[in-house]
Amino acid sequence: MKSSMGAKHAPLFAALALIGADCAMAQQTQEERTLDAVVVSASRSQAKVEEMPLHSTIVSQEDIRKSPATTLDQLLRNVPGMNFTGVPAALSDPTGHQTKMRGLGNAKVLVLLDGIPIHDPFYLTTQWFKVPLSNIERVEIIRGGNSSLWGNMAVAGVVNIVTRRVSDNAGEASASIGTQGTTNIALSKNVALSDALSFNLAADFSHTDGYQTTPAEFLYRFPQKQPVTSENKNIRLTTYFKPSADLSGYLRLGYHVQDQDISYQFGNNLQKSPDLAASLIKTFDDRASLQANAWAQYVNFQKFNGNTCYYQGGTTCLTSTSASLTPAKVNGNVVQFYTQQGDQGYREQGGSLIYSKNLRAALYSFQLGADYRRLSAQDTEWFYNTPTGPAAPQGQFNSSTHGEGAQTFQGVFAQAKIAPLDALDITVSGRYDAYRIDDRTNTRTLASGASTGGALPASTKSAFNPSLAVRYELNDRVSLRGATYKAFRAPGFNNLTRTFGTGSNTTIANPDLVPEDLRGWELGSDYRQGGFSAGATYFLYNISNMIATYTASGAGAPQQVQTICGGATLPGCSGSAKYYTNDQDGQSHGVELVASWDVLDSVTLNGFYTRTETYLTRRGAVVTDPLGVQLTGVPKNVASLGATWKPVEKLRTYAELRYIGPMLLDTTSNNATTRFEQGGNTIVNASASYAWSKTVEVFGNVVNLFDREYTETPYNVNQPYNKVLSMPRAVNVGVRMRF
Repeated sequence: MKSSMGAKHAPLFAALALIGADCAMAQQTQEERTLDAVVVSASRSQAKVEEMPLHSTIVSQEDIRKSPATTLDQLLRNVPGMNFTGVPAALSDPTGHQTKMRGLGNAKVLVLLDGIPIHDPFYLTTQWFKVPLSNIERVEIIRGGNSSLWGNMAVAGVVNIVTRRVSDNAGEASASIGTQGTTNIALSKNVALSDALSFNLAADFSHTDGYQTTPAEFLYRFPQKQPVTSENKNIRLTTYFKPSADLSGYLRLGYHVQDQDISYQFGNNLQKSPDLAASLIKTFDDRASLQANAWAQYVNFQKFNGNTCYYQGGTTCLTSTSASLTPAKVNGNVVQFYTQQGDQGYREQGGSLIYSKNLRAALYSFQLGADYRRLSAQDTEWFYNTPTGPAAPQGQFNSSTHGEGAQTFQGVFAQAKIAPLDALDITVSGRYDAYRIDDRTNTRTLASGASTGGALPASTKSAFNPSLAVRYELNDRVSLRGATYKAFRAPGFNNLTRTFGTGSNTTIANPDLVPEDLRGWELGSDYRQGGFSAGATYFLYNISNMIATYTASGAGAPQQVQTICGGATLPGCSGSAKYYTNDQDGQSHGVELVASWDVLDSVTLNGFYTRTETYLTRRGAVVTDPLGVQLTGVPKNVASLGATWKPVEKLRTYAELRYIGPMLLDTTSNNATTRFEQGGNTIVNASASYAWSKTVEVFGNVVNLFDREYTETPYNVNQPYNKVLSMPRAVNVGVRMRF
């Protein structure tokens, strides 16, 4: 960034100036204020919402029910600081859908389900398909580096999804239908045998026929391309037990299926995943407790990448990427085939132990804990050339790759909360992590039978991540908060052991990658009086060793690239290949402003504004992204204004305006001066619900009411046909019944 220090930090000064105006803003909405007594379990300290020193948000049951969103990822899209695109995770390839916060890219937000990671162990993406909205009690979002408590991936923040608990013998069923062939069905039944033993059985089914993400004017390049369709199925049985007043816990067993048809006849992603989670809490008195958690999951992922081409005669069949494809060469002789088949299986086992003690002294609370997590994975993929004609519709075998390995993460942490003054809270935490990858191989076998690659050496890394956070109450209405922290993200199997692709489109794993590191700080202020609350936060992140890919070629290519590609001239990769690197650093900084106002008993307004600047500050010679230029796909300005109106007790209506500011979509295609930008877009969403009776509620929602066409996904300016459209207008109606 080429601005002066004063201009660079102007948002901070503006945010802090709000304090003097007695109008500093707090992050809680009206719904959050009703949850002040809720413990934020992701804090690992039993802290309440109003005690959090970091910018935190609770998404309540009220927020979930009134949101126009039908999936959790799209619901969190409207949380300040979250950077989801408008393409739902259900319609995205699970290998690449990113959970982003404060301008930072994939695998830098730790997502938990009841305190247990819910990430794909191989790609580090979030398993959103496992968590339907019907099963959620609330969602906790803590921004800022949290590796001092949670270790790996807790870089930009932590999201903890808290599931609903059994309180009686009630049940709930819901069903909805909508445009794009969308159907959602959920059923949950509680069985409380006694105060000591209860059960919950929950099942859900969702299906959507999706929408066409390619603009109509470019569909000719993708013969017979269809929208992505998706079907998710989940079933969970949870047993809650409390054999004595000082001992309680749960055991949850689940089975999950995601089945996606990806645009073409042979395009399919199929994931099947059984999992289990257990927790046990022992309280020793009203001030001390010991909690143990354990979890495990297995994922089987079968993947086919489909494609099509126009047969031109002879041995020529033109795909969407063929330079010679023009509208004049479009014909009805379309060949369906698949370019890639993948067979992946991965396992995860983990556990944690946390001791917590509350004291009656200046040091009033401390926690000691340890975590263990082991991931193992194998990945085998087969690649095929474009077919030469309809007589042989499946292209000739090109090559196969195989990768496998095991990662082990072990961490110990401590946290202390100190109150030297009644108005001052200081939280100090630190964590030491050791992680190791071993038993790993990365090989490639050509159609000729020649094999390259082989076993890779084991690698061990360690990290210490501290955090210091302070919260000070100026008076009953205004509080100040600030924090400084360090965090890290270790590279995953996808970066370390997986080679995929053919020819010059081959991407090769880098076994020598090191973790990404973040050092950051933030300052904020909260204000609350009567029915009005508001908050302001400024944050600054410096990230080093960011993982990205670059094109390696010739004798100067790294040894691993030469090994996989068969020699110094890379003959097995047509002379060049993509390779992962840590050779860049970046910075992200910005402001988050949030406010809520109970205008009347029946009317509540809420809104937020975020400004996020994120860019590279250093790059190696092989990296082509420019320095000091906003990263693609991240708008600097995002704002939202929502209104809830309850004209009568039984009727609730909600509408929101979401503004997505201009964003860069391409900065590297032609030369160092390429700056391809999309203008701003305003999206309108709305919902309504009516309590038909004490047990029956009908509801409806609409997303993108005015059917705005826009994108939030970067693409090459020279390839406009690769533009990916965000969600068009979508309408859903349904009924919810309690019994």
